[in-house]
Amino acid sequence: MSTEFYAGFWRRLVAAILDQIVLLVARAIIYGLLALIVYAALLLFDARTYTIIVFIVFGGVIFLLNIYLTWIYFSMMESSSTQGTLGKMALGIRVSHKDEKRALTFEEASVRYFAKILSRLTLLIGYILCAFSSRKQALHDFIGKSVLTTAR
Repeated sequence: MSTEFYAGFWRRLVAAILDQIVLLVARAIIYGLLALIVYAALLLFDARTYTIIVFIVFGGVIFLLNIYLTWIYFSMMESSSTQGTLGKMALGIRVSHKDEKRALTFEEASVRYFAKILSRLTLLIGYILCAFSSRKQALHDFIGKSVLTTAR
């Protein structure tokens, strides 16, 4: 039986980079398809005089869709039976509740995801905190009541 250790800063950083690559590819495909649909609709309905308005609205939709897709990706993956995103799974990291050693609920994973905003607003000090806490928790882990573990 393997012993679990807390996932440190560098391992978490590499997992985050891998997750961003996954999200980049997914966004490129989704946004590319949406752009083609919008462009085809502009040509089909001969609405080229409204191009600026359509693309301003399209930009707003993309912005909101980006927030939604990222939230759903992180919250659903971290609250699933895999207990981690694709990047975390690649590095053997599992996200669990800090006290009960169980998978997070979707609501807990959502709180953890949106708490990352605070980790970013503190000039990334919220992320760096994991290098100095005993359980290697970042600010959003404290707020979301979670820990990241790995087997060595």
